[in-house]
Amino acid sequence: MTMNRRAFLSFGKRAVSQSPWQNFCQRVARSVKGSIRDEGQVDGYGAASVTITRLADALHLQALCAEYDVAMVLDGIAVRENVIGRSCLSVRIDPSLSRVEPLGDNACLAQPAATAGQLLSLGYRQFEQVPADVTLVHWLASPEYHDVRPGYTHTSGLERMHVMFADGKTAVLGGFGVNDESPLAIPVLQRIIPNLFELLREDDVEWSLGLASWPFSYRLDALKALHADINLARLFLGHRATLVWAQEMVLRKMPGPPAAMPGSVMLSEPERERLVHSITHVEGRVKGLFDPSGVFLYLDECL
Repeated sequence: MTMNRRAFLSFGKRAVSQSPWQNFCQRVARSVKGSIRDEGQVDGYGAASVTITRLADALHLQALCAEYDVAMVLDGIAVRENVIGRSCLSVRIDPSLSRVEPLGDNACLAQPAATAGQLLSLGYRQFEQVPADVTLVHWLASPEYHDVRPGYTHTSGLERMHVMFADGKTAVLGGFGVNDESPLAIPVLQRIIPNLFELLREDDVEWSLGLASWPFSYRLDALKALHADINLARLFLGHRATLVWAQEMVLRKMPGPPAAMPGSVMLSEPERERLVHSITHVEGRVKGLFDPSGVFLYLDECL
């Protein structure tokens, strides 16, 4: 058997083992089409960023993040210094994932990188007060773009949404009620939905439905038929990418932007005192239902 020069010089030397973080970055690079940028480790926790060009890449990233205990972060929602007790992978969605497919004259199926300006030019007036370069996935995640009045999540025009849950399962979420119980056929939702409605029946949450401004980060009011039908997709309006990973969305044209934005309606001092503990409890319960392992961010890690 012959041995080349490189093999001869390294013969008998022990291979240098890679750290789990280096293994993670290498596997990400092999799993997705986009390129990864490793920003190194600080105090034992790594940070990296990747751009994905295929919707299916999100599933590969979720599996790796769950295996290596790495937070899967929507680009622009947090910085590495805010992520507590684990490494983080910032995921940017390539502008090529911006296709908008008409569904008749008044609705469309839009990919996550479609922009507010793009949709506004097609007649979706709910984006009139949203900066033109904001992507659809960032619009969904950001509370400042949505109507704060309880029961008015329908002003977003969001009808259905394809999501990936923290465990890697996917589903299309939308309206559901007495005549459409299809979400209950999804195993992950068989556990989550009854717990969400149990939360809705709690005194402080029921009381919040009568306030001028919805106080919680997660839109449980979308599950109460106040001014529109129940819609599970709208639960995630303003969720800061902490509960699910949004893929494609079905939007309906609205006659104008939401009537009220966060900050335009303030809670009174007694209302704030009543809600201070309830907010922590309710938001923690919802986060625990959708993402018990912390694959996505926690609210206090967001910018």
